[in-house]
Amino acid sequence: MVVMGMAGIYRGLIFEATLLVDRIGADLWVVQGDTRGPFAELSRIPANLEDRVRTVPGIAQARRFVNHSIQREHHGKPLRLMVQGLAWPDDKGEWVSLVAGRPLGQAHFEMVADRSLGLALGEQVKFGKDVYRVVGLTTGMSGIAGDGLAFFTVSDAMAIQFDAPSEAIRLERAARLARSENQDLGRVQPLLLERAGGPSSGISELPRPQVSAILVTLNPSADVDQIIGTLSTWSDITVYSAQMEQRYRVDMVRYYRL
Repeated sequence: MVVMGMAGIYRGLIFEATLLVDRIGADLWVVQGDTRGPFAELSRIPANLEDRVRTVPGIAQARRFVNHSIQREHHGKPLRLMVQGLAWPDDKGEWVSLVAGRPLGQAHFEMVADRSLGLALGEQVKFGKDVYRVVGLTTGMSGIAGDGLAFFTVSDAMAIQFDAPSEAIRLERAARLARSENQDLGRVQPLLLERAGGPSSGISELPRPQVSAILVTLNPSADVDQIIGTLSTWSDITVYSAQMEQRYRVDMVRYYRL
């Protein structure tokens, strides 16, 4: 019983905590400045940071990553899962160990789910305004709170995360329009009023939805310490190696479960 207990503790605290970091294959994790990354703490960075990171000498690849948890109702029962957004088409989830189905095959409306979520291959699930089809199944992939992982493309993961009811969108547009009408610039520029009452994507001043991290793959001959030193001079981000991210993830699992 003691041996079984020790094995269970290892499985829950160490193996599950480092599973995703081990398999995703990133050398460095770039996250929001002064935070501990997408698993141990909330991290929000602009998606175009990917292009800035890619310009650093010695970096072979930089790709966006999204991580957040949601709970929705499915077939009259609560469905809680950890959403993982992968940078399509560079990352299709081919590194995920599948027990059935295939990795992501298109940019939208597909998902790979862990079996613990109780979803069947080919099943359709509605998140927000869109319907996603389960194209692959994995097993043993769970988050720090024990919720099963589900893999989407980054664009779909952000659409799920920032989805808002139609009434909320309508009220926000009406509020923007009212604020613009009360300003001098809005009174003399009718086009601004039209933009204010329209979709957020038409207003350049509003920021785009943000991602959780940028995953960095280094060239084999790259100097890791030098690259970390270069990235560390950027005040808006924090950079961690895969080993440091594992350690913080283990610490968070211990906090949640103990």
